[in-house]
Amino acid sequence: MNPSDYLAPALAFAAQAGLTNLQITQEIPSFYGHVVLLRAEQGEFVVKFSRQAGRLASEIIALNRLRVHSVLPMSEVLEHREILGEHGKLDTFLMPRLLGVPAWELPNPLPNPVQTAQRIVEQMLAWHAVSDARGFEHANGEFTPEFLPAFESWTRPLLDGLNTANSPFSAPLRSAFAKLWAERERMLAPITGPSSLCHDDPHACNFLYDASSGLPLAAIDPCDVAFRHREQDIFHLADAFADWRLLESYIEQHPLADGFAARRWFFSLWDDVKHSQNVAWYDAAWFANKFAQLAQLDADFQSVANAASAAHPASN
Repeated sequence: MNPSDYLAPALAFAAQAGLTNLQITQEIPSFYGHVVLLRAEQGEFVVKFSRQAGRLASEIIALNRLRVHSVLPMSEVLEHREILGEHGKLDTFLMPRLLGVPAWELPNPLPNPVQTAQRIVEQMLAWHAVSDARGFEHANGEFTPEFLPAFESWTRPLLDGLNTANSPFSAPLRSAFAKLWAERERMLAPITGPSSLCHDDPHACNFLYDASSGLPLAAIDPCDVAFRHREQDIFHLADAFADWRLLESYIEQHPLADGFAARRWFFSLWDDVKHSQNVAWYDAAWFANKFAQLAQLDADFQSVANAASAAHPASN
């Protein structure tokens, strides 16, 4: 769909929800869908559309799980349903607009980088301090005291999916991921500590900020919230605006087990497979580059990384 195709459905949905004197103020395409910002007589609102079936229902659950433990405000969804657009059904929800601007609208350089990082780390630590006595959560909602079985429950379907006949993943990348799966027990063995409530996508662009100070005002866009290990959350802190040093600031306040530098890429690669399968996105050179990053830290992956890089060289 073209961006403009979302405007009429957004206005109609908001009007059906009882909002009046509607005016579109902005639209923002996103990886998982499309966002339309509205001004109404009742205030400022957000209409969000999803590209993945069932994603918004999961996001509502995720918001509800995180909000009660959140230092920063998080949205409450007012309306959620499928609506009919020009090109078919659209999974849609409506929520009040939170204060703040996105990261990409902030001044560069950031006015208060140390304070911004500290506030985000405080939020992350608040979520991660919430644990479940049953241990680590599986994809089906069950729990085990050990981390590895829970990790496998989320990740094995990803491996199966990238090996299907209609998967876009090339043979070198399939071999690389087979190696990644084979090494899971060794890679994850150093992980210790209890489970943590995880946002599952807490990079810098999933917070809103004060336009002048750059300090965070709200947290947005959780993904598959669950009781995981905090390492599965914090690698995202380096996914955007790495110069803000969010990941480094977190580690300074909560040191991690040896080997996290390599596990960062281990977790990131599996996370990208999830996103690939959720919204039919695939960038072979992107995956090959991440295997190259992993191989720099763990020589056991050098051969598969070399094969992937040779098959999918980075574009200049």
